Amino acid sequence: MTTTMLQAPPSDAFDRALASLEWTLIGSHRHRLAAGEPIVRRHAGPGFVFVFRGGVRLSTLGAPVVDLAVGDLVFFPREHVSSVLASVEAEFIDVGFEEAPQAQTAAEALPASLIVRDFAGQEPSMVALIDGMACAWSLEGARTRPGDAVICSRIATTIVSTALRAWNEAGCAPAGWLRDVTEPQLAAALEALHQKPGDPWTLDELARVARMSRSVFAARFQESVGETPIGYLTRVRIETAKGLLLRSELTIGAVASGLGYESQAGFSRAFQRHTGSTPGRWRAEARSRSERGMRASS
Repeated sequence: MTTTMLQAPPSDAFDRALASLEWTLIGSHRHRLAAGEPIVRRHAGPGFVFVFRGGVRLSTLGAPVVDLAVGDLVFFPREHVSSVLASVEAEFIDVGFEEAPQAQTAAEALPASLIVRDFAGQEPSMVALIDGMACAWSLEGARTRPGDAVICSRIATTIVSTALRAWNEAGCAPAGWLRDVTEPQLAAALEALHQKPGDPWTLDELARVARMSRSVFAARFQESVGETPIGYLTRVRIETAKGLLLRSELTIGAVASGLGYESQAGFSRAFQRHTGSTPGRWRAEARSRSERGMRASS
């Protein structure tokens, strides 16, 4: 009886995590590539790739280059751009969906990509579901039916949930990623930080969002997240700044102002402290790397 009680909370937490991660499908597309043929995937939200046949090399900004074999699945929790190069004649499905608001904080705790090797071998029942997906962007000429969007969204959510379970059981999950469901009050503060990183947050204001006293919130946050609330806010701002510097034409001053810094100099000091580089140099180097990667895949 005691053992059962001790084992229940992690299982319950994981169940709640999966329940919170629901996805609305945008579409799926089945690609057939000749050996050496590349394709670039651009998604404004999460998505996954599953290899039916052959092998491919996947290059994703912010993640290592990986070789995928038959039965491998890669899940992208957030907006992403990747290139796929067929090592041999290959066939894979590319699935994309919108990010559900309630999934944002939990997804932020995950890495840029989650690789589940031999997903087909681990979860053979899922392969039939993936194989049957034909929604929105499908092969030209494929017939869609009423209800496809809803049905395919539920299928996609089931597939991703199963992949996350396999990934978690393999010991690949980062420590604390279930925090957002086991600590709902902290999750509210984390959600607020991620949604509006440029707001002038203070410890008192974050504690009010979490509906805790200032001292209890600070202690719980430090214990659960591993850093102070303001330290975490700074890190979120710097990661947001990286995305803006890479993908937008905003000036460094505009990025600094939009993320709550009173001066460009203050922002530059914080950015360099976290990255080891000035915002301008980081932007130039990151764009150069991105352009080289895209040229190599084309």
